[in-house]
Amino acid sequence: MDIKTASVALIFAGQGNPTIGMGADLWDINNTTKAIWDCASDISGTDIRRVCLKGPMNKLVQTTNQQVAVTAINATLYALCRDRLDEARITGSCGHSVGEYAALYAAGAVTLDDLFRMIHFRSRLMDELSKVNKGAMQAVKGIDYSSMAALIADSGIGVDISCDNSRRQQVIGGTVVALREMTEVLMAQGIETTKLGVSGAWHTRLMDDGVQQMRDFLANIAIQTPQHEVLMNVTGEPVTDPAEIKENLALHLTHTVKWTASMMRFLSQPSPVTFVEVSNKAYLGHMLNDFDGFSPTMALHCRKLSDTHGDL
Repeated sequence: MDIKTASVALIFAGQGNPTIGMGADLWDINNTTKAIWDCASDISGTDIRRVCLKGPMNKLVQTTNQQVAVTAINATLYALCRDRLDEARITGSCGHSVGEYAALYAAGAVTLDDLFRMIHFRSRLMDELSKVNKGAMQAVKGIDYSSMAALIADSGIGVDISCDNSRRQQVIGGTVVALREMTEVLMAQGIETTKLGVSGAWHTRLMDDGVQQMRDFLANIAIQTPQHEVLMNVTGEPVTDPAEIKENLALHLTHTVKWTASMMRFLSQPSPVTFVEVSNKAYLGHMLNDFDGFSPTMALHCRKLSDTHGDL
């Protein structure tokens, strides 16, 4: 594929893969990157640079820190590659879980200050709910959404599908006890599971009490019509109306991340598409290997944008 003629789809990472030192090569590159990390620290009230650099891991993994850190990295990497992208060729953007907020920022729907205000509120709300309704999440490999949903229904175990990542990977969430029971069911069928490095059961019923609180907070945030399509997690479809965007961000707390639907929409476009992954470390591009019609030449990590391929 000629990446200089293909449309560009920006895909932004979420949390779940924190590493000590992440972002350390980004925050002091220029005045723009410094401003992003200053904004993240000022609004969150945490020296997010220090948390990323020093940890400890049990602090970095806390959603109040991890969400801010991931968003700072996403916003910084986007700022660094923005000038090398032909914006006219950006067909859309999509962010996985908390990455959805960076996707909206990249589309000009929210300001930098409001981006971090939303992340700060969201992460604190989710952290509070996770302490009341304790839970965890596990990745499940080798299974599609329908099969996973059927297994859950047949078992009667109270877990939810948090993320429909691909036709070969789901993420489930629930209480520790429920996840243990579901893991036994999956293991009996030879299905592999991996615990995720998060501090709660995101996108599940355990977050239900936060939906109205999120609605109330977002009522005071100015969201503009995106400058390009943003495929939202709740629907897997592009949404342009600011009021509908806000509602989806509120429902986002309890609804499945429909990543499969979003990626299939990009792949079904009549013109070729190049996926530019915006993340600390590539993993969203790897998941695309599970999709029909995708080849590795269609994905590019933002860190390689300038040194490997030049302008897009």
